[in-house]
Formats: sequence, C-alpha cells, structure tokens
Amino acid sequence: MESYLEMRKRQSEEEEAKKREEEAKKREEASKADDCSIRNCITVVESMEELSNEEKVKSFGVFKDAQNREIFMSAGPMTRLIWLRTMLV
Repeated sequence: MESYLEMRKRQSEEEEAKKREEEAKKREEASKADDCSIRNCITVVESMEELSNEEKVKSFGVFKDAQNREIFMSAGPMTRLIWLRTMLV
C-alpha cells in the first residue's frame, strides 16, 4: 500500500511539473506575440528613415501575417530593410 501511495505521489508531482512547463510555454508564446504585434512593427517601420512614406504604408499589409511580423522583428536593421523591400515588390 505504501509503495502505491509513493507512486501516486510521484505521478502527481510529475503531472504538476508538466502543467507548469505548459503554462510557462504559453506565457512565453504570448510574450513573443506581444513583441511581434502589428503595432510594434508599425512603430519600427515609422522609425526607418530609409523608407518612403509610400513604402511605409505598403508595408502595413505585410504585417497581417504573424510569421512576417516575427521575421521583421527578429531581423537586424539592415536585413530588416532589405527583407521588407523584397516583400513590397
């Protein structure tokens, strides 16, 4: 009986640890989504002096896609500019 209780306790602890990991992953994903929001992308675009106003406006459509937002926000300043211009063609 005692070994059964120990097994159940261990099982419960493992399940709890798994839940905590899943919750942490969800928080991390939510944080990443916030960092790559359309608002943040547009803020960065507005600060890019190399882009014309027309290019800036066209770029807003690129940010409808979450993967595009993540690529844009993850890239360095020069590669970000080059990448964005290729997306506008």
